Amino acid sequence: MPGALALGIATVTGGLAAPATAGASTTAVAPGAQIDVGVISSRTGPLAGYFGGLAPGMIAYFKTIDAKGGVDGHKIVITANLDDGGSPSQFTQLTHTLIDQDHVFAAAVSSAWFTPNYFVATKTPTYGYNVSANWQNSPNLFAVGGSTQIYKSANSTYSWFLKKVKAKSVAFISYGPSIASSYDACSAYAKAMKQAGYNVYDDVSAQLGGSYSSDVQRIQQAGSQVIVTCMQASDDVTLSRDVQQYGLKVKQLWLNGYDQSLLNQYGNLMQGVYFDITGIVPFYAGSASKYGNTYPGMKTYLASMKKYEPSYVLNGLSLQGWQSAALLAAGIKAAGSNITQASVISATNQLTNFNANGLSTPVNWKVAHVGYTTPNCSAWVQVKGKNYVPIFAPGKQVFVCVNPSVSNPQVVTPPAGTPGA
Repeated sequence: MPGALALGIATVTGGLAAPATAGASTTAVAPGAQIDVGVISSRTGPLAGYFGGLAPGMIAYFKTIDAKGGVDGHKIVITANLDDGGSPSQFTQLTHTLIDQDHVFAAAVSSAWFTPNYFVATKTPTYGYNVSANWQNSPNLFAVGGSTQIYKSANSTYSWFLKKVKAKSVAFISYGPSIASSYDACSAYAKAMKQAGYNVYDDVSAQLGGSYSSDVQRIQQAGSQVIVTCMQASDDVTLSRDVQQYGLKVKQLWLNGYDQSLLNQYGNLMQGVYFDITGIVPFYAGSASKYGNTYPGMKTYLASMKKYEPSYVLNGLSLQGWQSAALLAAGIKAAGSNITQASVISATNQLTNFNANGLSTPVNWKVAHVGYTTPNCSAWVQVKGKNYVPIFAPGKQVFVCVNPSVSNPQVVTPPAGTPGA
């Protein structure tokens, strides 16, 4: 699915302007009044394991700043936390519940079935996890890391990774077109790697919750040295089990599964697995002595999550929730004394170097609805024992930034505002 069932969506300077904000509410929030936020997540259903962490991350962020008086005297509170059950029709119904019944000022979404129509029509400031192209173009839709789904932005990064691990043959596995957040990513990456000269095996019609033993046999026959998966974490685990059972010696790159609870349960199946944490500081950098105080933003995140949402501390979606909450707070702050939905949308779209208080590479919201910025920066981690440990980057830096060339990818200097730079 940082992000799609595939993390790996970059954010890039392109000189494109965000659309206009006509239609957003101009009703001002009263001085000192509470600002209400509504959340829709898939907390139950077949994809629940991946989408449930957004709200806890937002709750922890809001409680942290509200304990200090909020934003210019305004406390921000999640007043509706709804579950779409993994159902597109339920998602549509809950959208109207948030806006028409609960009258929330802003919304946040973590669902494979995100349909933006009513959020766009009502110009509700909307934040969350980017798993489809539905997030792009509209000025009131703010997905973590940027609202575009431009998979080519990560092509040079994956080409660089394959060269780094000395692989000439790679396999891609995703679900079929009906789950676009999986299919679109892996099919695009497979095509790009073929064009770059790699030997590619791809299965972009795998079954959700299926068996992957036949894929493993074909991968073995193809001589693939790396498997890249665009599936949910539970299916990555099943695939890894099949890899072990067949004795296949192959490296694995999962674009999902950056979750400590998953590692605690399936550590024996995850040793050595690589993860591309696109544009986000890894949890490990906020706690390991090696990094000291290089990443204070991550230290704050970890401390707040332990205090307010201890079950979700090391959850990748909770980190996205924290960033979503930070962006809303930044937009409210930037809007000044006249806080309306329209003014928050407009002010947010003037933020050119947003890094979620030191948790992410900078996002330029003048561009991020319609384009992406180079270079693409990834925090690569690998499972070692009980931890996701940063690799590849030198010293205390966690990000590896790569130029746009797929045929000749090269590491370049991180852009200004990058944490640890």
